[in-house]
Amino acid sequence: MASKRPPGAPAPRRVLVTIVGAGPAGLGMARVLRDLAIPCLVLERDRIGASFRRWPAGMRFISPSFPGNAFGLTDLNAISYDSSPAYTLGREHPSGADYARYLRGASEAFGIGVTTGVDVTALAPDDGAILLHTTQGPIRSRFVIWAAGQFQYPDLTPFPGAELGIHTSRVPAWTQYPGQEEALVIGGYESGMDAAIGLAQAGRKVTVLSRSSPWAEEGAADPSVALSPYTQQRLRTAVRKLPIKLIGGVDVLGLARDDNAIRVLAADGRSWRTETKPLLATGFTGSTGLIADWFDWDGSHPVLTAQDESSVLPGLFLVGPEVRHGAHLFCFIYKFRQRFAVVARAIAGRLGIDTDPLEPYRSNNMFLDDLSCCDQGNCVC
Repeated sequence: MASKRPPGAPAPRRVLVTIVGAGPAGLGMARVLRDLAIPCLVLERDRIGASFRRWPAGMRFISPSFPGNAFGLTDLNAISYDSSPAYTLGREHPSGADYARYLRGASEAFGIGVTTGVDVTALAPDDGAILLHTTQGPIRSRFVIWAAGQFQYPDLTPFPGAELGIHTSRVPAWTQYPGQEEALVIGGYESGMDAAIGLAQAGRKVTVLSRSSPWAEEGAADPSVALSPYTQQRLRTAVRKLPIKLIGGVDVLGLARDDNAIRVLAADGRSWRTETKPLLATGFTGSTGLIADWFDWDGSHPVLTAQDESSVLPGLFLVGPEVRHGAHLFCFIYKFRQRFAVVARAIAGRLGIDTDPLEPYRSNNMFLDDLSCCDQGNCVC
């Protein structure tokens, strides 16, 4: 179906592939397409690595960087098999600002042009292509690769009264968190633990309220569903030396005003009172909510084909941390980068382009098209 253009509206710019987002997913995907000589337009509403520039000042990567590429062990945080944040930055656990510098350098080294200051506001099918409505005019693209990520789209409404709290992603630095009294953190996984440790190091007493007790659980083969070893190590040290209280089994129903304070209400009748906004470590909704009509949904997750393509709008692909296939989560860079070549192969196949240049991705563990290898029971000890 063709999208109707209002009288007098400019004709859309025509491109072959448009990538929305210039973070690790968008730039990594552009690099793979470059290796296949498939031209693409990369659009970014802010600047390269914008989400990482918004990280709280004390936040670090939980996955370690190490320049093992020459031995077939690609840096876990690299967007390509021939680059390494550890080598570029001299950091094992980069900050957000560090990583944004790596991304900018990678885009320059790989010759990836990025058009910044362009916000994509909507998509629509257009006679076998996809029309992108943007703040700089319409673009007609045969393929669209959505790589806008998650961090800039926090879950701000996890329960009633959530507006009385503040999401962890909205705190520029833990030293800038207001007030002097005890801080309440709601959520016990990675962002909650990082907030608790950062606040305690800044001199605050901290209480963490969590539905489960991830700090007390055994590690999992898949760190997507458990605290990372880096966080476990930091937490063990912090709780011995700093005023951090961890309370599991708390199902938070909501926040409510209590005179000049805020009360956290739990399902079992318990409550906690604070004069400072509670910190919400409640996760992210993701950018796919902006184009929700063009996906089928399985709960809160977009349904994808085996090629990470929308089952509703042909030609629309998803890359990045929102990719999910059943129980397999691709929320870390070292995971979702393994699907770049899958998307590139699908596009190249439709264009009749030779896919032999993708073989180095397979030999460098960046071409995962058999998800049976992702079973969590593959660690014996």
